[in-house]
Amino acid sequence: MADHIVYNHAAVSGLSGDIAAQASQLMEIHDDVLHITQQLAEFFQGHGATTFFDAQQQMLHGLQDMIQTVSLHGHTVNSVHENAIITDHNTSLFFA
Repeated sequence: MADHIVYNHAAVSGLSGDIAAQASQLMEIHDDVLHITQQLAEFFQGHGATTFFDAQQQMLHGLQDMIQTVSLHGHTVNSVHENAIITDHNTSLFFA
């Protein structure tokens, strides 16, 4: 039985859904941090504030890049899964 490949389509499909949900959760965190950071602007001023807000922007950009990477990973898993299903179907036609 070690001479063939077996796909667990339900698990792969579930994984792509989980990855999409994680990207969505990360986006909610990003939006919350951005909102809280913007609220601090009226209370926090001076040289320290400038440095703080610059660091926050760098962190938010990094988080946004991570969200895009996670989202792309989810799309890639889903695309590969769909292609595996199509390949399995087309391969089975050779033996029909």
